Amino acid sequence: MTSDYIAATLAILAGVGMALLLTMVAQHVGPHRPTKAKQIPYEAGSDVIGSPRARFSVKFYQVAIMFLVFDIEAAFLYPWAVNYRKLSCLGPLQDGVCTAGVSFFGLGGVMVFMAVLVVALAYVWRKRAIGWE
Repeated sequence: MTSDYIAATLAILAGVGMALLLTMVAQHVGPHRPTKAKQIPYEAGSDVIGSPRARFSVKFYQVAIMFLVFDIEAAFLYPWAVNYRKLSCLGPLQDGVCTAGVSFFGLGGVMVFMAVLVVALAYVWRKRAIGWE
């Protein structure tokens, strides 16, 4: 059982070791010319305007959550697309071809899934959570 994890452990150790090695090489071999401008902690060398703890609009978070929901929707369609033939065949596949007849299960399942997402999209559109102003 533990022999199954040896290859994965070695790959992880090799990756971490390579990252550490390259970081150390970059620190010791790279040029070191610190200046006052390089030591400023602000991005792009400009001063901060306002507090870094500024509040964001709720709409920002709504758009972010909706992006995640509809992005994950696309990720859930890949396994369905890969298994569509198996889901839509009444019997076992023979050489990737359905010989026992076609069922509505494969297409029906994704149609229900897409219908729920269309209803969700219509709801957020109606509530004006998305759209141009």
